[in-house]
Amino acid sequence: MAMFWATSYPVGVWLAQYKAPETIVVVRVLTAFIFLVILAKITRTEKFSLNKKIFYQLITLGFCGFVVHNYLMFIGLEFTTATKGALINGAIPIVVMGLDFLLFRKTIRPGMLVGSLISFVGVLLVITEGKLVEVMESGIGIGETLFLVAIVGWGFYSIIAKPLLEKNPPIWVTAFPCLFGGILLMPFLAHNIENSLIMLANRHVLVVLLIQGILAMGLGFLWYYEGIKELGTASAAMYLNLVPIFGAGLSYVLINEHLSKTVMFGGSLTILGVVWVNWFRNANRATN
Repeated sequence: MAMFWATSYPVGVWLAQYKAPETIVVVRVLTAFIFLVILAKITRTEKFSLNKKIFYQLITLGFCGFVVHNYLMFIGLEFTTATKGALINGAIPIVVMGLDFLLFRKTIRPGMLVGSLISFVGVLLVITEGKLVEVMESGIGIGETLFLVAIVGWGFYSIIAKPLLEKNPPIWVTAFPCLFGGILLMPFLAHNIENSLIMLANRHVLVVLLIQGILAMGLGFLWYYEGIKELGTASAAMYLNLVPIFGAGLSYVLINEHLSKTVMFGGSLTILGVVWVNWFRNANRATN
């Protein structure tokens, strides 16, 4: 899952030249929806009954996961590097923990708070490249700002799904938000149709998007929700620690992005903070 998701960062930078982020997301999510429906039929997954409440929950998931997170992520990659985007995304487990506390009053112990602060410092170093005073005077870049908003969207995408996953097959809870996310982005696609057609006219781009739709969106998102169902939201989110590692590595290999020492250190702190939080959480469970 982490490896599949990490490919989105170098791919996003490569496709930024077309300035059609909505098209990237729409093609990927609709491909994922078709793939997941076929997979559900092949595996004879039990049917998913929609009611009004579940319908609105699925639309909300589509909005948070694909309009907020995915769409803003690909816009952000037009203004910042793939490596920075991947490293900022490494803070998602901390966002999930914070939302767990705010929405469900999940306890945050002192050791977990320390880990959160370490991760927060790491994110600050990544988005400012260590130039905190200068950035406070001039403001952070638009790309980094969009990624910060995007990871909050992903936090809600993780949290809201939990009640649905307790009673429904993950494959349907993954598939329908993909469909609704694509529908919600259609007006943006129509508004930017010229750039979209130019991008999709390149058969290499289209093949990459279709492959990403199956692997990164279809299987990746399905496995993430299966992880939430089996392990819980916070424990499943821990595996997102691997995304910035794979993302930075793939960005170096595929598009020759180099890491500054400050960004590398900040990314390491972000991951360390998340690992610290999960270590304290697991240690606490073991003693109870």
